[in-house]
Amino acid sequence: MRFHLAEVQRVMPNDSFYFSIVRDPGTLGESAFSYFRAAAPAFRDSPSLDAFLASPSRFFRPGVRGNHYARNLQWFDFGLPDPARPEEIPQILARLERVFPLVLLAENFDESLVLLRHRLCWPQNSVDLFPHNSRGSRRVSPAQIRRLRAWNSLDWALYSHFNRTFWRHAREFGLERLRREVAEIRRRRNFLAGKCLRGGGPVPAQAIPDGNLRPFQPPGGGKILGFALKEGLGAEERELCARLAMPELPYKDLLERRQFGPRNGTAG
Repeated sequence: MRFHLAEVQRVMPNDSFYFSIVRDPGTLGESAFSYFRAAAPAFRDSPSLDAFLASPSRFFRPGVRGNHYARNLQWFDFGLPDPARPEEIPQILARLERVFPLVLLAENFDESLVLLRHRLCWPQNSVDLFPHNSRGSRRVSPAQIRRLRAWNSLDWALYSHFNRTFWRHAREFGLERLRREVAEIRRRRNFLAGKCLRGGGPVPAQAIPDGNLRPFQPPGGGKILGFALKEGLGAEERELCARLAMPELPYKDLLERRQFGPRNGTAG
């Protein structure tokens, strides 16, 4: 979904709080190449990420369906104008910041959860979670990072801007206080992983017996890890653990059934 403020405001209250998250395009670009390989012709036609980065214009055609995944994906998702002249970018980002007073950082996700929890006055357990959609260890070389940032230059400008605003919010919150709360989030997560998860962490999808807990595997992409629950959990424990282990698509279906009734969403 591409953000369009006027359309969102038609269905959201006037006092809605808008927040989002950004990721360094130097690593997001590698992830997108894997995850959207089948969806983006620019990626699908390239034999490898290095081949694509050596000559992106050989594979990329703007306006081709699916190619928005292949360049400045976050800029596109925020609904920002493309192309944008360099002198326009600071003003565009300043306007976006007025809409999104808090933008989180994927690379500092636990710190982001702390700031978000306090901004929304949530209880501590509202940010208990297991990190989803990992592919195990993936190394992006410094040269690839540089090229991905250059190719996704609008995303790099976007990320750099909100990286600065994020750490401004963090300093206002108090860095030592932030470190303490991050440590508590991680302590709770480790406790819940030991209580809920077979093996205590992510596993390949084929090792997960419950189909509702298996993550979506993108065609032609990397293998996405998920979570398998321990056997012998009580009903209450199982409900809590399943919520934490559930991938985003089944969770979306669950929320739709809760919000709109059992006819909505995929049957579980």
